[in-house]
Amino acid sequence: MRTINTVQILNHVKDMINVLEYDSSRSPGKTKANAQVLVSLLQLEEHYTKINNSKATTKKKMEVS
Repeated sequence: MRTINTVQILNHVKDMINVLEYDSSRSPGKTKANAQVLVSLLQLEEHYTKINNSKATTKKKMEVS
């Protein structure tokens, strides 16, 4: 089974959000067309941010004896 690189996914989602926001700022018609996609991408961003934060807090530190 492959390991999912959530950091890379999060970066790609952020890039897609930036592109769609830029595209929407240039044309009001595109804003309406991109609205649902932007909402979905923002939800994905929130989801993967939570995953990354939970992975960072669950890593255990090795104790040196």
